[in-house]
Amino acid sequence: MNMKLRLSTFCLSLMVVPLFIFSNNALAISAHHSYNNGYDDGYDDGYDDAMDDCPCPPYRLLIGGFYAGLGVGYEGYQIKRNPWVFDDNIGSLNTHANGWNGRLFGGYGRYFNSHYYLGGEIFAGTSGASGQDSLRTMSFQYDGKFSAGTSLGASILPGFKLTDAGPLVYGRLGYVDTQFKVQDWSGNSGSNFTHWDGGYNLGLGVEVPLTGKVSGRLEYDYINYNSFNNNGTTGSKNSPADNRGSLDLVFRF
Repeated sequence: MNMKLRLSTFCLSLMVVPLFIFSNNALAISAHHSYNNGYDDGYDDGYDDAMDDCPCPPYRLLIGGFYAGLGVGYEGYQIKRNPWVFDDNIGSLNTHANGWNGRLFGGYGRYFNSHYYLGGEIFAGTSGASGQDSLRTMSFQYDGKFSAGTSLGASILPGFKLTDAGPLVYGRLGYVDTQFKVQDWSGNSGSNFTHWDGGYNLGLGVEVPLTGKVSGRLEYDYINYNSFNNNGTTGSKNSPADNRGSLDLVFRF
C-alpha cells in the first residue's frame, strides 16, 4: 500500500514538475514580451512626444543657390515731355518709345519652409526702344526724339512656390539705371543729350521648372524714372516711365 502510494506520488511529481517548469517559462516569456512591447511603445510614444514638443524654427533654409540667365523682352516707354525753343515753353507732349530689349542677369536665391523664396539679382541689358514727336506753329517747327540704351539694375525677389514641384510666383523690387538719349531741334537750333537716369522697378513674374536645373520665367515690370532736362537753347524736360514684358531662361547651379 505504501509502495503504491509512493509510486503514485512519484508519477504525479513527474507530471507536475514539467508542467511547473513549462508554466514558469511561459510566464517568463510572456513577461519578456510584455516588457519589450511596453518598452517599444513607451520609446515610440516618448520619441513622438519629444518630436512634437521640439521647437522647430519657423523659417528653415532649404534648397537654393546661385543662378544666371538671359532674357528678351518688349518695352514701351511713356515720356511726358515739355520742350522749349529759345527758353520759351512751347507745350506738353506725351511721347511713346517702343522696342525690343535683351538682358543678362545673375543672382542668388533661397527657399524657406519649402515654399517661401527670397532672392537677390543684378542685370545688364540693352534696348532698342525709340520714339519721335513734333510740334508745328506759325512761328516755329519743333522735332524731338527719345531713345533708350544700356541699363544696369539690382533687385530683390520675394516669392512663393505654389506646390513642391510647381511654379514659383515672385515679385521684383529694385532700382534701374538707364542711359537715355534725347534730341531736340528747331530750325538751326538743336541739342543732343545723353543722360543716365535712375528709377524704381516694380515687377511680377512666374518661374516654371523645365528640367532639373533650367527654368523659364515670364515677367512684367514697371519702372518709374526720375525727371531730367536736356539743357540747351532748344531743349526739353523729360519724365519717362517704362512698361516691360520679358521671357527669360534661368540656369541654376
